[in-house]
Amino acid sequence: MPVVHELFGEEVTESGSLLGKFRNAECPYMNDKQCDGGGNRDMARWPANAQPLASFFEKQVGVQSSGYIPCGVCSVAMANQTWAICPRRLLTLEGESQAQKKLRERILSVAGFVSGDRIRVWSEISLRDSDTNMNYRLDYVLVNDGKPPVIIEVMTASTSGGNKSERTDIQSAFCDGVLYSQGLLNERRQSPGVNVRQVWARMASQIIVKSQVANAWGGRTIWVIQDALLNYIRSNTGLRVDDLHSPDWQAGEVNVIASSIGCPSDIKLYSGPVQSKNGEACWAELLNTPAIPRVGILTDKLNNRNRIAEFTVK
Repeated sequence: MPVVHELFGEEVTESGSLLGKFRNAECPYMNDKQCDGGGNRDMARWPANAQPLASFFEKQVGVQSSGYIPCGVCSVAMANQTWAICPRRLLTLEGESQAQKKLRERILSVAGFVSGDRIRVWSEISLRDSDTNMNYRLDYVLVNDGKPPVIIEVMTASTSGGNKSERTDIQSAFCDGVLYSQGLLNERRQSPGVNVRQVWARMASQIIVKSQVANAWGGRTIWVIQDALLNYIRSNTGLRVDDLHSPDWQAGEVNVIASSIGCPSDIKLYSGPVQSKNGEACWAELLNTPAIPRVGILTDKLNNRNRIAEFTVK
């Protein structure tokens, strides 16, 4: 069953293993600033004065978070795989975590920045244009002395909805994860699972467009994903992932950096064109099926017993 794997940057190993570890709800990936819940999990946060969690956090946590304890679930473990569900766990440009140092250096290198460059960074910028019906949100925008912008997109897994009455929703899982880590639960309880197909579909709908836009501006878009997501894409789409493995960024192409959260130094760049010109691997294959099943998989299910209607066209 899926379970909470990390809370506020600390791995949950056994009941009571994190006793008193995160009273200030700090995120180690953002220079120990207070956790922001990953920026997109407001409904998972916990009212600061509500039991049973209030006593495990300092009162200032609620003051800084508008009366709530932020959901500090960094990752969940499911089927022998750990999935980052908070984008800060994979990459944040708001801190200088040693765990993300090599990934950050690789990204800046692929972005074309060199020693001495002064980089200005913005996060969560809306890209809206009524003339082209474009409406996207950009994770990070980096600019160096008026040169074309570099867009950084961080794609981590999302969780399934879960069931609040059965305590498998993310808010309940956060609560139970804290209680387990503090020794008040003897056994781990289930968290929501990871909806990998949903995150792949979200990525597929944006990866080409955001890359083409930045390329046309003279800049580039760099996608940062977890290696586990790349492995899923490799198995479930027609994308020839290994053929896109590249030593360096290529102008006008789609660029993806895959990183492991278990081994931060394991970083790979994948670069290639949107469309194939001479049969080479391309990112449009992300939308292709990995194989064509035999038609019998469908027709074997079409029998008289489960037919719902029959009519003659007039």
